[in-house]
Amino acid sequence: MKKILALSLLLAVSSSTRANDDWGMWFSNTFQTDFGGSKYLAFLELQPRFKNDNSDFSQLIIRPFVGYKVTKELQLWLGYAWQGEYSDKSSVKFDNATHDVIEQLQWIHNVSPELNFQYRFRLEQRFFADADLAHRMRHRFRFQYSIPDSKLFVVAFDELFIYFNSLNSSLREHAVQPGINQNRSYVGVGYKITPHINVDTGLSTAICQ
Repeated sequence: MKKILALSLLLAVSSSTRANDDWGMWFSNTFQTDFGGSKYLAFLELQPRFKNDNSDFSQLIIRPFVGYKVTKELQLWLGYAWQGEYSDKSSVKFDNATHDVIEQLQWIHNVSPELNFQYRFRLEQRFFADADLAHRMRHRFRFQYSIPDSKLFVVAFDELFIYFNSLNSSLREHAVQPGINQNRSYVGVGYKITPHINVDTGLSTAICQ
């Protein structure tokens, strides 16, 4: 069975027009398989996040997906995301979780033996615990360059988040409004431990409207 396991350590620095600058660690652990070369795919991501200059545990995100290879380069995915907001003041530690239904299109192209390009288009139906349903679209462009004669690689991506509707008269009113909600960028370096296990670390910045 062909298995692809990617482990990533991300240092996230966010700047927002709504709050002061903050930084924290995001640990993105992902597993993907095509079941031994079939057209069917499975994917799982576990991502704990920290905030307040990395002093407090803030979120846990779990994203399982199933997918299908339309062509060698084009993939269609259907998934779900559970995003738990952690609070040590409540007996239920994740009492404000968000549930997302996700439809995704992903195009993967090897520009050269060293350079890989990926485009990801994602639609999300976001069910908030403290508000109504929100609809969000995400566009991500990702590049990965493998350094010749080395196990090192450089990775960079930029992702745009766009909401289609507003959640007025709710706790999410300021965060969910039609238009661009966030632009997230990442630049990092990685190491190929084995042909199927990668680890990378880098800097992620998020500009929030």
